Amino acid sequence: MKEYKGYLPTFEYDDAVQSYCGWVANTEPYPIATFVAKEVHQLQQEFELSVDIYLESCVEDGVDPLPPLPYASKQEDDALAVS
Repeated sequence: MKEYKGYLPTFEYDDAVQSYCGWVANTEPYPIATFVAKEVHQLQQEFELSVDIYLESCVEDGVDPLPPLPYASKQEDDALAVS
């Protein structure tokens, strides 16, 4: 997966819901957005949509969005390698 607007995705497969569950990995103190996809090829689109919704919500609420942090952990690097 690719970064989007500076934000990095990470995800894992959840057998309980038979879906890929992801979140924005490079924000602190918590992920700013989550996303779910049934198929691997849907992950990037769902990730980008979740970031866009988060940023739009910040504008609507008059708050500054959490900025993306400029680093990635090993897990995040692994997630980015999936395409």
